Amino acid sequence: MHSTRANVTRTVGQVVAIVLAVIVARQSLAAAPAAPTYEGVERAIQEVRKTWSIPEKRPVTAAGWEALFDAVTSALKAYSAAPDDAARLEALDRVDQLAIALGSTTWAPALAVRDALALWAVPRRRLTQAELGLDASVRALPQTADQKIKANRERWLAFARDELGKAFKDYEAARTVAARQAALDAIHRALAALDSRVKDRPWPPSTELAAAAGTLFNNPNLDIATDAKTLAPFLDRELVQSGPVTRKGYVSQVTAGAKTGYGFAPSDDGVAFYISQYYTSVTPIWDFQNRLAADPQGRRAAKMYTFSATSIDNAEIIITTTLKTSGLEIQPTYRHGISAQVCSQPTPDGGMGRAVASLVGMGQQRITNKVEQETLKDFQARIPAEAMEEGMERIAAEKEKRDAELKSRLHLGDREIAVRGVIVKSLSLRSTPEAAFISGVLGLQGGEGPQGADAPPPPTASELGPGVTAQVHLGSLLSSLAAGLYGREEVRSFKNGMLVIKNLPPGSPPRDAITLKKNVDFKEYLKKVDEARESGSKFVALRVTRPSRAPEFRADARGFLVALIHDLVIDVPAPPQEAKGGLVGAPAKIYRLMMPLAEVSFSFKIDAKDDGPLQLTARIEDFTPGYDAKVLAIVDDESKAASLSRFSGGLILGALGGRLRTQPINLGLDQSRLPGVVVRSVSTLDPSGWIRVKVEPKNP
Repeated sequence: MHSTRANVTRTVGQVVAIVLAVIVARQSLAAAPAAPTYEGVERAIQEVRKTWSIPEKRPVTAAGWEALFDAVTSALKAYSAAPDDAARLEALDRVDQLAIALGSTTWAPALAVRDALALWAVPRRRLTQAELGLDASVRALPQTADQKIKANRERWLAFARDELGKAFKDYEAARTVAARQAALDAIHRALAALDSRVKDRPWPPSTELAAAAGTLFNNPNLDIATDAKTLAPFLDRELVQSGPVTRKGYVSQVTAGAKTGYGFAPSDDGVAFYISQYYTSVTPIWDFQNRLAADPQGRRAAKMYTFSATSIDNAEIIITTTLKTSGLEIQPTYRHGISAQVCSQPTPDGGMGRAVASLVGMGQQRITNKVEQETLKDFQARIPAEAMEEGMERIAAEKEKRDAELKSRLHLGDREIAVRGVIVKSLSLRSTPEAAFISGVLGLQGGEGPQGADAPPPPTASELGPGVTAQVHLGSLLSSLAAGLYGREEVRSFKNGMLVIKNLPPGSPPRDAITLKKNVDFKEYLKKVDEARESGSKFVALRVTRPSRAPEFRADARGFLVALIHDLVIDVPAPPQEAKGGLVGAPAKIYRLMMPLAEVSFSFKIDAKDDGPLQLTARIEDFTPGYDAKVLAIVDDESKAASLSRFSGGLILGALGGRLRTQPINLGLDQSRLPGVVVRSVSTLDPSGWIRVKVEPKNP
C-alpha cells in the first residue's frame, strides 16, 4: 500500500514537473512580435477611434470614416502580403487612392492619417519603382551573343529579384523581431554589394535603386533640435573690442556698443547663426588738407583755409556664421550711420581769396559747410567698402584658424564627423529662425560602420520646445555601437568573462554586487562554483563566452527593447543535488547553455528629477533561448559534457528565464558629468524604435 502511494505520488510529481516544464518552455520560446511597418498609420487611426470612445465626440459621419479606415488597413495588409513588385505596386496604387480620399477634407484627424500614410508609402513606392525600372532597363538592352554580357545582365535581374527583392518582401511580411532583423541584415548585405557595383561602374537604374533603398533603410538614427537660448553661452558673445585700430595709415578709435541680438538664420545646407552689435568708429583724416588740395574743386578752398576732418561711423555689425559639413562660412554685414566733422582755419596767404569769396557770399562757415557736405558724400561712398574689405580680411584669418581647429577636433569630412571614436555619417545640418537641426547616422568607428534607422520618427517627435530635443532610434544606435565595439582589439581579445554576483542588502550599489574577471578557463570557473557552494551560496558565479558577432537591438510591437544575441554560451552552476543526477537525468555540476540565437526583451522607464540622478527602472520581460538551443551537463571535465534532452534542456532554460524575469533593475544614472545641461524627460520607447530625450541648460 505504502509503495503504491509512493509510486502514485512520484508519478503525480513527474506529471506536474512535465506540465510546468512544457509551460515554461513554451513561454521561453515565444519570440518577440514585430510591429507592422505601417504601425504609424494604425496608431493614427487608433487615436481617432480612441476619441470616438466618448459618445458626445463621435460624429454622425463616423460610420463612413470607419469604413475608409478599414479600407486603409486592408490595403496595407495586402501590401505586406504581396508576392512581388507588381503586386506591391498595385497595393500602393490603392493606398494612394485612399490617401486622396483622406485629403479631400479639412478634418485634422483624417489629415493626420493621410500624412502618416504618405510617410510610409512614398519611400516604398520609390523603391518598388526603382526595382521595376532596373528590371525593365535590363530587358530593354539590345540583344547580344556575348555570354559574359548575358551573365552580367542575369546577375542584375537576379539581384533585384532574389537578393534585394526577396529580402524586402521578407522584411515587410516579418511577424517577429528576429525575422525582421534577419531580413534587414540581408537588405544591408545587398545594399553593400549594390554600392560597390555603383561605385565601380555608375549606371542610372542601379544608382536610383541604391538611393531609393537608402531613403527607406538608412535613415538618420539621431535627430537633434536646439533653440537659440540653449546655445546662448556660445552665441551671445562680444564682436567688437574697444581700442585703436590702425589701417592704411589711419588710426581709428573704436568704441564697442550694445549687443543687439543673436540667433539662428535660415539655411538648408548648414547651421547658420548670427551675432550683432553696435560700435562707433572715429577716424581723424590726418592728410585731409593734402587730399583737398589735390582735388580740382577743393584746391581753391585749400588755399584760403586749412581744413581738418574726422569721420564718425555709428554702425551695427552682423556676423553670420554657417557651420557646414565642409567647414565654416563667415559673412559680415554692416549697417552704417556715417557723419563727418570738418573744421577750418584761415591760411596766412589766403586773405585776397577770402575777401573775393566773401563778396559773393562765400564766407568761412559756408565754405566749410560745403566742404563738409562733399566730404560726407565721399565718406558714405568709401567707408562701407573699406569696412567690408577690412572685415573680410579679419574673417579670412579667423576662418582659417577656426576651420583648422574644427577639423582637428571634429575631423569634418564629406558629410561626416568623428570625435573620440564616435562617428556620425550622412551628416545633415540645417537651421530656421526657431531652431538648429542636426541629424545623421551615429555609431563607433571600426567594424563595418554604423547602420541607419529603418523607420522615420513618429510625427509627435517633430514638436519643438525649449532646450535640446534629441530623437534617437535606439535599436539601430545600439546595434551600431555594439558593432563598433566588436571591431576593437580590447573586445576581440575578450574570450569570456566570469561574473561573480554577491548577495548584498537591498539598495547596495550595483558596482559592489558584481565583479567581472576576463578570460577565465573552465577549471578556474569550476573552482569558483565550488567555493560558492561551500560558502552557503553567498554569491553565484556565471561564465559568459563572448558571442561570435555583435548583438542586435530592435523595438518590438509592445514597445520593449529586444536584444538579439547570436551564439550565446553561458555556464551556470547546477543545483547541488544534480551532481549525481536528478530531475534532468545526467549528473552535472555545471550546465552549459548554448543558444544560437537568444532574445532578451526589456521594458524600461527613465525618470528625470531636478538636481538629481536619472532613475532607470527596468526588467526583463521575456527570455527566449530559441528552438535550437541546447544544454550540456558537465561534472569536472568539459570535454566529457553530456547533451541533455530537449525536454530537460527546456526545463533548465525555462528556469533561467523565470529567474531573469523576476530580477528588477534599478539604477541611478549620474548627471553631474553632463556639461552644463540636465536631462528633463525621456519618453517611452516607441514601437518604431524611436525614443525622445529633452535636455535643458542647468540653472545658474
